[in-house]
Amino acid sequence: MRLIILVVLAALNIFSIIQLGQYNSGDLIALMSVRIILAVITFMLSLAYMLVRGTRSMVMMSIITALIALAHIGLIIYINL
Repeated sequence: MRLIILVVLAALNIFSIIQLGQYNSGDLIALMSVRIILAVITFMLSLAYMLVRGTRSMVMMSIITALIALAHIGLIIYINL
């Protein structure tokens, strides 16, 4: 179940990253808070799963999901500068 949650969150972050590249600056502000909340929750949940030390696949997926969330946060910051 945890692995499915991580996969879904990673997919949502990837979808959001793709959408960030397509928006103009006016459209970007409308959903910014939702994007930030999604990325932060994904990162924190991935970090918690890494600290719990599940199976090897769980730890690898947690690392991948955390990196995707950090890329999402980085892109949000880069676009808003």
